[in-house]
Amino acid sequence: MAIYIDGFNLYHAIDNLGKPHLKWVNICKLGKLLTKPKSQRVVAVRYFSALGNHFSGTPKVHRLTRHREYVKALTAKGVDVRLGNFAKRDLHYGDGVGRYKAKWRRYEEKQTDVGIAVHLIHDAHRDIFDRALVVSLDTDMLPAFQIMQAAFPAKPIVCVAPPNRPHHREIQNLGIELDNIKVSQLEKALFGAKVVQHGVCVARRPGAYTPPTTP
Repeated sequence: MAIYIDGFNLYHAIDNLGKPHLKWVNICKLGKLLTKPKSQRVVAVRYFSALGNHFSGTPKVHRLTRHREYVKALTAKGVDVRLGNFAKRDLHYGDGVGRYKAKWRRYEEKQTDVGIAVHLIHDAHRDIFDRALVVSLDTDMLPAFQIMQAAFPAKPIVCVAPPNRPHHREIQNLGIELDNIKVSQLEKALFGAKVVQHGVCVARRPGAYTPPTTP
């Protein structure tokens, strides 16, 4: 079993839950909770995301700091972290006659979907797994799923939806197996306050991710 995770798909779904402590999730533990331990073995966990370096030197730099700490925690536990980038896009608005002009800048995450697709097919070709879990709801994954069905019919794909997110109809229509991450599974898969590797603390849970105290 190999697991491929769209980091921002999972992050934004958790963010919408209003429970920030769940963002400090150990996806290796989560992957094991999504498999059958008696008959399935996880051989690879790959996490795809991008660091928001454009937050450096801004009031939102804490977002970048937290993400860097999370990447260190994942790496320490053996997750294969694959980072893309954010592309800058300048947008303009006007009414066509020179009035109501506006200009703003947006940053868009790049390379995640294609990264998952390429590694999924490459790993299938190398025969490192007999089953794959893909945590993503993006319909950009459809071509990769279709290729897997055609070229590797003996290697089933399970499309896993982040918590409280529905599967797109286009993915449902492929006829592949579907699953959903439960909030209770996230709660069981959290890192502790410190992440230790070879006896050394390599990452610390950000204060914003501290679990609520039980009354």
